[in-house]
Amino acid sequence: MDKTAYLSVYDKTGIVDFARGLESLGFEIYASGSTFKLLRESEIEAEDIRYSPPVPVSILKALSGRSGVLSENGVEVPGPYIVAANLYPIANIVGQEEFAIEELSNYLDQANAAVLRAAAKDFENVITLCRPQDYGPVLEALRTAGGLEPANKRQLAAQAWQYLAAYDATVAQYLSETRDLLGEEVVMSLKKVMELAYGENRHQKAAFYALSGARPRGLNAARILSGGQFNLNHYLDLNMAFELAAEFEEPVCVISKHARPAGVCAAVKPVDCFRGAFKADPAGAAGGTAAFNRQVDEETARALKEVFIETVMAPDYGKEALALLRAKEGLKVIALPAPVLSPREVELYSVAGGLLIESKDQEVLGAELQCVTRRKPSDEELRSLKLAWKISKYAKTYAVALASGGTSVALGAAESSTYDAVRSAVLKLKDKHPILEGKAPLVMACDAALPLKTLEAALAAGISAVIQPGGWREDLVCAQFCDLKNIAMVLTGVRHFKH
Repeated sequence: MDKTAYLSVYDKTGIVDFARGLESLGFEIYASGSTFKLLRESEIEAEDIRYSPPVPVSILKALSGRSGVLSENGVEVPGPYIVAANLYPIANIVGQEEFAIEELSNYLDQANAAVLRAAAKDFENVITLCRPQDYGPVLEALRTAGGLEPANKRQLAAQAWQYLAAYDATVAQYLSETRDLLGEEVVMSLKKVMELAYGENRHQKAAFYALSGARPRGLNAARILSGGQFNLNHYLDLNMAFELAAEFEEPVCVISKHARPAGVCAAVKPVDCFRGAFKADPAGAAGGTAAFNRQVDEETARALKEVFIETVMAPDYGKEALALLRAKEGLKVIALPAPVLSPREVELYSVAGGLLIESKDQEVLGAELQCVTRRKPSDEELRSLKLAWKISKYAKTYAVALASGGTSVALGAAESSTYDAVRSAVLKLKDKHPILEGKAPLVMACDAALPLKTLEAALAAGISAVIQPGGWREDLVCAQFCDLKNIAMVLTGVRHFKH
């Protein structure tokens, strides 16, 4: 083993101690640029390898096995046994709000990238390091065993290739304006945002990742204002509630639990939104996530403190409201700005042996709905129909949402037929709301086209208006049946299956 090391790092964490450890083991150290300067300032003997950009040709030649290679300043460069190199943190740089694309070339590190590739290519003979946390274990192995096992060298080389691949993918993601979602090859670089307490169950590990180099948005832009550690279930609830609340222009509260809508209410004041959403299904809402699309004020915070809610999410909080919520033991409080939709959003599904990828369902309810019955829905019915339709979009298929007075009153979801979804929703309605308050009409939304049998079961429960995608062979028969019962029915032309 030739006791030589080449060090050239942007992230200087631990590099001085590492070099000092190598020096104590008799290594000759070669360095360049700011790394060489830091080592000399730290009184570590090192040879300066100068080169003209873009790449250090002498180091690359030495790594290829050539002997007698000289650097530009006349230093003979032997083939290094250890190479430690890392690059500009490109994900952090391009993710800054003020970063301009014209600056990108200033931060593309060809030199250290080339050195890492050359070292990782010769992994049988070279220890390749790109992470400061690996310095200590490598030093320990050198001290105790005189070197690394082949398997360990291979693992370090794999880390270097992965590091370089993530770097390249981040640059590609930043430059690409029209990524092919379903291309022959899909390359995606993800950066860990945080470790999660656990996955869906306590024996499962989980973490939250975001696209490397992307400016924070969605849950990645959330500010955790209070509360303990989050698990995967918290994030699934947050995401569903966040996206459903964002569908509304008027004030709304969405309570989610197990990534399904437990209660939704649109009203003038946030406190009324919350009370209506919680009252829709108190048992289902207990321990859930309450998401608002308006600032939470003191009155709303006091209402939140009266019941068992595990997480609260809103764009902002009043000063008094935040103090009240922070004082509630165990309550998680999150501030999250309105979402910025991207046409390149995708859904990923892990299946045995691969991944399924689809474009995200970003279809929103249009202003024009096709009324296929003689009676058109009243303004009050239409308001509740739109709310129920949005709820059905975020529930598992088949889904039927019942609403009245701008509030959800029952949800039948994850059923194998629309008929069973209606039966489930009606049973819940009778159990939770045997007598609907006020005189607001009861309406229904279904995420799939309705057969006549399903419609008959719904109307028997007192439904006065229906919204559904249409597109089924029984559309005309259903419209005629509604006319016989003086029921209003509108079609959206878009279904929202969710599995």
